[in-house]
Amino acid sequence: PKPHDVSLELRRGEILGLAGLIGAGRTELLRSIFALDPVRSGRVRVGTIYPTATPKARIRSGLAYVSEDRAREGLAQARSIADNITYTRLSPYSRWGWLNLKNRRRAVSHWIDRLEIKAASPELAVETLSGGTQQKVALARALHQRADIFLLDEPTRGIDVGTKATIYRLIGELS
Repeated sequence: PKPHDVSLELRRGEILGLAGLIGAGRTELLRSIFALDPVRSGRVRVGTIYPTATPKARIRSGLAYVSEDRAREGLAQARSIADNITYTRLSPYSRWGWLNLKNRRRAVSHWIDRLEIKAASPELAVETLSGGTQQKVALARALHQRADIFLLDEPTRGIDVGTKATIYRLIGELS
């Protein structure tokens, strides 16, 4: 089942929350907006742009998606924290097909500090981190992407109270 007859309008600085029981279509709606699930009719518009129905086009138009299922679709579990933070925007560190690892490390360090990610090294595999720390890595990826619109599906599910406070503070700052 997919959501029916949905129309949302959001302006800069606003936070829109979707609530519903399990199976109400909240996750499916966000996945459709981000082009992970098909839209049967209608269009998704970001500003004056109707981006193509692919996640890559949605990212380029300013959308970021943080999945509720960070283990299966939110993060590349076997890859490092640094890789996960920068995967959706490597262009600042790439020249002629080569990565400038020094500049990338500097950017990753910034997001680790800003989100208070507790890890011994940015090269640690994400799968070794706690659920709350993994969620912070997923949020750091969205922030590093420089998105204008953040689609956060259950951003505080299954994490400790301290991490929840950090995430809520960050959401407030983003608005």
